Amino acid sequence: MMFSGDPAVRRWDLLDIVSVLDVDSVLERATAIAAERTRAQGLVLTLVDEPAPGGTDAEEPSSRILSVRGMDAAEAAALRERLGASGLRGGPGARPEQDVSRLGDRATGREVLRVPVVVGERLYADLLLLAPPDGFFDDDDVESIAALGRVTGVAVRNALSYTLSERRRESLELAAAVDRSIRPPFLLSDPLTRLAEGALRMSGARTAVVVQVATDPDRVDVSAGAGVTDGVLARTLGAVTDRVLAAQQDGEGFVVRHRELTVWGVPLDPEHAFHGVVVMLLDGTHRGPSADDRELLGAFVRHCSLVLDHAVLQHDRQHAVLAADRDRIARDLHDGVIQRLYATALKLRAGIRSGEDTGGHGDEAVREIGDSIRDIRGTVFELERGRSASLRGDVLALAREYEPVLGFLPAVRSWGPVDSLVPAELADQATVVLREALSNCARHAGAGRVEVDVAVEDGWFTLWVTDDGRGMAGSDVPSSGLRNLRTRAAALGGDLEVQSAGRGTVLQWRVPLDR
Repeated sequence: MMFSGDPAVRRWDLLDIVSVLDVDSVLERATAIAAERTRAQGLVLTLVDEPAPGGTDAEEPSSRILSVRGMDAAEAAALRERLGASGLRGGPGARPEQDVSRLGDRATGREVLRVPVVVGERLYADLLLLAPPDGFFDDDDVESIAALGRVTGVAVRNALSYTLSERRRESLELAAAVDRSIRPPFLLSDPLTRLAEGALRMSGARTAVVVQVATDPDRVDVSAGAGVTDGVLARTLGAVTDRVLAAQQDGEGFVVRHRELTVWGVPLDPEHAFHGVVVMLLDGTHRGPSADDRELLGAFVRHCSLVLDHAVLQHDRQHAVLAADRDRIARDLHDGVIQRLYATALKLRAGIRSGEDTGGHGDEAVREIGDSIRDIRGTVFELERGRSASLRGDVLALAREYEPVLGFLPAVRSWGPVDSLVPAELADQATVVLREALSNCARHAGAGRVEVDVAVEDGWFTLWVTDDGRGMAGSDVPSSGLRNLRTRAAALGGDLEVQSAGRGTVLQWRVPLDR
């Protein structure tokens, strides 16, 4: 295959390149013009990836062939291997020169032009042009193609700048979507799903999920996801569990290769909310995350962490305000209304005993006031035990109750409108289940940490109790307790699931809200 035409690169050819604001289109037009104006018999365009963070200057940047003409992929790869880094003066990690190099292909004896496309301080792309049938390029070809390479570098830089500004605008829109997702009432899955969708769009990945490694290091829980269409996700997460756990603990992201995929992880960094990692699966043809990619997605994930923290603190504040109101009402009733009614009753009783005329209504007034006092006392009692009407408060109280027995305070988290949507009967059942679970942890697990989560999501109430004890294998945990918990769940249309892998136990008690 041969491209023919005038060997001189015309001015409007260069204008045609710089007028485009899409990187792929810039490179496509530049290669087409280069091949046409030099009458090259073939070309190979290769993109050079940025060095990974923390790499040394001596490391060779990875690269991938983007476009091939006039030969097949195997021939293109062989040509690049034969030429190596010849003509890329400056060496790996250094700023290469922009001059075109004349190289000889020892396999064919023909000349090859190497045209570096330099953007900023690094080699962005490498274009190889295979000589026409006569074997050599004209000097005019070399000079004109050198100008083309320099102009292409400028055009790529402009296109990258435009693309970056558009991506920043998009990231702001995606962050705003996360903000809107926590307008009450909301479920925890809402902001996490918006986070996964935003990461998918910003990274160009095949799949993006928000995951958390449980106490059992062999278990990865997917909390939200976008673009999940096949079974590759589970296998890939299983292969990179150690990296996900490390990111979750030390707050450092990672980029690793797994088979034909690039796996990119960015950890959430909240103070009070969900601790997890955003994991993206990128196709092998993807360049991998650049410095700009890392900066943009890192800022987006940090923003989402703050949003989740805000949601948790807002939830806690609402509970604190509610508890304060209950205490104030109870105090006002006790110190004001009850004392005043009690004094009135005493006056009426004293008048009756002294024989004074009370209009014939004294006895009735005493009875009514007595009834009122009993009613108000009942109201005060209900308000004082307001945490009985707050499932979250009951869970916190149980955690504090078992602190002396366990030797530590269990961590408690709640997700969604637990207090407003869980009916009183179900809340009573949940506290019984939690008491049994904490008792088992104290008597049998030998745990150093216990986590309690209660959640209302998708019409279900779920209670999780997770410990890092010795698990159930070979333990003396009585089956009757678990059988009772399973019976309670079944009676409410739900189920009980207990999982153990020898390094802790996860109890999940789940029942529907709309029975």
